[in-house]
Amino acid sequence: MLSVYPSEIQYQQHLNHSPIRPMPHRQPDVSLGYASMSASRASKAAVAQQHQAQQDAAVAQALEIARESPDGASDPTVSTILEQALQQIWRKVESQPDSYIMSRDEFAVFNFFQHRFNGNKMAVTARKRYWDHTRVEC
Repeated sequence: MLSVYPSEIQYQQHLNHSPIRPMPHRQPDVSLGYASMSASRASKAAVAQQHQAQQDAAVAQALEIARESPDGASDPTVSTILEQALQQIWRKVESQPDSYIMSRDEFAVFNFFQHRFNGNKMAVTARKRYWDHTRVEC
């Protein structure tokens, strides 16, 4: 940007030779920040889904071992996996006692431990809700 006024020409020349130059005012480009955050969230969600899928597979395998083998349920690893799964399922039922509907896999674990819930009205209701919901989908 050249000017016809001598004072502005001198000022421009001073700026060109000065070791400290004023920085032009620019708006930060936040679109990259949002895109990066979105990609990061998507990546974390993908990792969480993969982790959940691995947990679900481990629970299904442990349940199969416990059902098929006489000693399967007493195996410490199998027992730990199934106990943790049951605790998670029961927390969900307790947090939504009138509305939570177990998934098919959750119900399989819950049903394996049904003897623990004899006489528990919340468990009976949760089991009934599962079957009512399953019948509707068929």
